[in-house]
Amino acid sequence: MLQPLVIGLGRSGSGLHLRTLVRLARRTAATGDPLVALPAVGCDPRVGALRAAAAPDEATVVGTLDQALAQVDPATTVAHVCTPPRLRHEVVARLAGHGVRRIIVEKPLAASAAELDALVRLREQEDLDLAVVAHWTSSRLAGLLRRLIRGGRLGALRRITVDQHKPRFLRSLTTDGHPTALDVEIPHSLGLVLDLAGPADLRAARCWDLRLTGRALPRLGGAHVELAHRSGVSTLLRSDLGAPVRQRSVVCEFEGGTATAHFPLSEDDDHAQLVVSPFGHGTAPMADGACEAGHHVFRDDALTDFFECAYRGFASGTAGAANFPLACATTRLLCAAREHCAVVPHAPAGSR
Repeated sequence: MLQPLVIGLGRSGSGLHLRTLVRLARRTAATGDPLVALPAVGCDPRVGALRAAAAPDEATVVGTLDQALAQVDPATTVAHVCTPPRLRHEVVARLAGHGVRRIIVEKPLAASAAELDALVRLREQEDLDLAVVAHWTSSRLAGLLRRLIRGGRLGALRRITVDQHKPRFLRSLTTDGHPTALDVEIPHSLGLVLDLAGPADLRAARCWDLRLTGRALPRLGGAHVELAHRSGVSTLLRSDLGAPVRQRSVVCEFEGGTATAHFPLSEDDDHAQLVVSPFGHGTAPMADGACEAGHHVFRDDALTDFFECAYRGFASGTAGAANFPLACATTRLLCAAREHCAVVPHAPAGSR
């Protein structure tokens, strides 16, 4: 079994990684093929102020990375790096120096192109097996979209529109890990559309302020990103962080119809939905009926499945080989969008 070490116990590390690892440990133990050794070790300098990240038999929480590394065996450790992007290279370098080779990094990989280049060099020099969180891309829902695109039942893909909206006032006021709205939801969808439609160039990007009564948080209100894929597909990514309701949807427009994918909104529910709408009556379903016209609802616990796939890949030495190039391409495009927004005057308010 592999020992998890979660570095950074904010919303991602505590609310997602630790909870999911506990769920994965229970799931694999129940099938007679245990994969995750508990308790996990959690590390965060705010340990004194943190609420209990998990039950004592599920996680041991310490305040420094040195304390955490003293409790794990590098040969069996999987480190989850959930720090802000600007700190990730430093953390990965310290892990590598301690002999930890299996690492899962939250998206995006880095806060700048220079930091990404340094991380790529570090991965090669230290022979790290490094996977990047990409549960949207590895989800069952994304798999069905890929099959629709490659199967050609709705004709050629022409356009993708992604909407990621939620009210994010409290976290924007109390944390500084995400400097702009580009860093919050956009990394999820950016990797997905690159996977679905191939490499892309940035056409436009903008951010706007998050406005509250008597206060505005610069560039945290939302973001629009427009891409031109070399396959001929165009993409619009929209994220409104002042929205009154949550939405995570992807609309794929084909020559012969549309497919609207609704991703689970939070860890409160793990079901996804797909609505396939041909324009005419002559569009044939796929052979197994999985993507036939209509409204489909199904369980899609993508993060647990992603972690299981990564941990099994670590056991065979191949966890990061598949998704690292896509993660690098996603980060470079995100860096280009940040640079574009930095030189273009941002709007005081925006809309979807």
